[in-house]
Amino acid sequence: MTDSFSSVKKHDLSADSRRRALAAAEEAFAAQGFHGASLSSMARTAGLSNPGLIHHYPTKAALYLALLDQVGGEICERVATALADVTGPRERLRALMAALATWTIERPPAVRLILRELIDNMGRVDAAQTLPLTPLVSTLAREFSAAQNAGLLPPGPPLAFLTQVLGTLAYALVVRPTFHRMQLDEPLLSQDGPWIEKITETLFQTLIRSHP
Repeated sequence: MTDSFSSVKKHDLSADSRRRALAAAEEAFAAQGFHGASLSSMARTAGLSNPGLIHHYPTKAALYLALLDQVGGEICERVATALADVTGPRERLRALMAALATWTIERPPAVRLILRELIDNMGRVDAAQTLPLTPLVSTLAREFSAAQNAGLLPPGPPLAFLTQVLGTLAYALVVRPTFHRMQLDEPLLSQDGPWIEKITETLFQTLIRSHP
């Protein structure tokens, strides 16, 4: 009885340590990039010792890879849930973009992390054995391709539309505080939520109208 209880407690503590390590890593990598973030700083933020962090993630690259796997899986799951009961192509495109908008509003550090990874990984991607964001990019590109096949979007590489949507949402997120400080007389700039929702709706209408 005692041994079994101790085993469960040890497992729970280990899972909690990993959760805290990944949360600290998300904040650090999103703010400082892969090269700027340090394991010791992330360990302190997570309330772990350096050996405690290294026990779960032996290298910074291992921690970064685990984080990208988690973030990519999270957004893929959100998209799948949003599209589960949606059949019409126009409704699927709208639901897809709404899911991306909601995720952007709720998970700003994760959005910044993905933006950094897609922009800053030039030196690492050639040597990488795995690219953890591949399932995410493939899933989203497939949905944009389906929208093209349904006549909602003009011909062209589906990745072009994916780039436009992800780029617009990420940039809207990072630029909002600066626009707000400029006092541009736009009430939507005071919070991420209304601003991202309006940007998403405007982008949806623009994409649809781009196809005569």
